[in-house]
Amino acid sequence: MTQADIDFHELRPGASDTEMVLTVVDRLCTPFGFLYGGTGISAAATIAETVAGKPLVWITVQYVSNAFPGEDVTFAATVVAAGRSTTQIQVNAHVGERTILTALCSHTDRPTGDEVHRGSAPAVPSPEECERFVMPFESTGQATSFVDAMDRRLYHDPAALAEGHVVMWVRMPTWSGPSAARLGHVADIVPVALFMSLGRDPGATSLDNTLRVIDPDATEWVLMDVEAQGLSRSIGHGQVRIWSQDGRLLAIGSQSAILRNSHINRSG
Repeated sequence: MTQADIDFHELRPGASDTEMVLTVVDRLCTPFGFLYGGTGISAAATIAETVAGKPLVWITVQYVSNAFPGEDVTFAATVVAAGRSTTQIQVNAHVGERTILTALCSHTDRPTGDEVHRGSAPAVPSPEECERFVMPFESTGQATSFVDAMDRRLYHDPAALAEGHVVMWVRMPTWSGPSAARLGHVADIVPVALFMSLGRDPGATSLDNTLRVIDPDATEWVLMDVEAQGLSRSIGHGQVRIWSQDGRLLAIGSQSAILRNSHINRSG
């Protein structure tokens, strides 16, 4: 956790030292007017690291209901296991009696020095050489959303896109410094690959999101290697690998979401 993580979400202390409160604002929401799933996972990661006092290595989030602009979301963390090096945290986020999400997290302060990863980053041009990725609703004049905080550059490969394989550079100019929370925020991207493979306008409700952090020391730009892996009964599944500009594997994410034909139905 860094102060930049707290500042980005504008988190403030809650009723106890294991709680933080986030006021939902447009820039933390989807273009359809409710809290972005990436905001949920990144805020949960921030409070969990604060309480654990150790870096995040794994988080999985189940999204239960939506939160809307103007509402205060309380993120409450509970330590469920505390070992010499590893701590496990549960985070529940709620607006009043309404549960927004629940998260399970693992943290460790074991020493570094044994880093290794398998595979290699996709061989693509630099961010400056790739085309800016524009979502269909970015030009509709809707309120500011999480989309506006990201600079995204798509490596355009029509054959790969048709198969649900999306490679995209992402950076967040207003969120400085490397952190696991920032990786979680940008990793909520699997539905984009699903919709591009289907040739449909985006619109999805995330059911869950998981992030496994290998190396949180992200560069300014990160490379998102996204694969849409399956769709059944309107539920899409996929994964993402996140790479640094210098070719390090930073994190692995996976996600399931309900796919919509157009605008997302608030009722879930």
